[in-house]
Amino acid sequence: MTQTPALLGYTTYRLVPEDVEAFRSLALRMAAVAKARDGCVFLDVAQDAADRATFRLIEGWRDQAALDAHGASAEFQAVLQEAAALGIVGRSIDLYSIAEKQAIDLPA
Repeated sequence: MTQTPALLGYTTYRLVPEDVEAFRSLALRMAAVAKARDGCVFLDVAQDAADRATFRLIEGWRDQAALDAHGASAEFQAVLQEAAALGIVGRSIDLYSIAEKQAIDLPA
């Protein structure tokens, strides 16, 4: 059975063109670390097909405690320091709570 996250995070980053590859590498490295962390249900990094300088991180966490532990980890703090050196020209973060999971039968 797949674990249902209690929290969904949706983060968008916009980069200056010369830092796109460095950010991509950093985001993928951070995602791999997060996926191994207790409480991370998923974390995916997507690069916009139409605007290669835009990235979206979509993540699911078991609960707030797991997300807080990730945010406080030495690995995540190091990633934040590396990201601060890049040309990030825009960032937005939305966090959603999942109230309930309900299966829906769709017609064939």
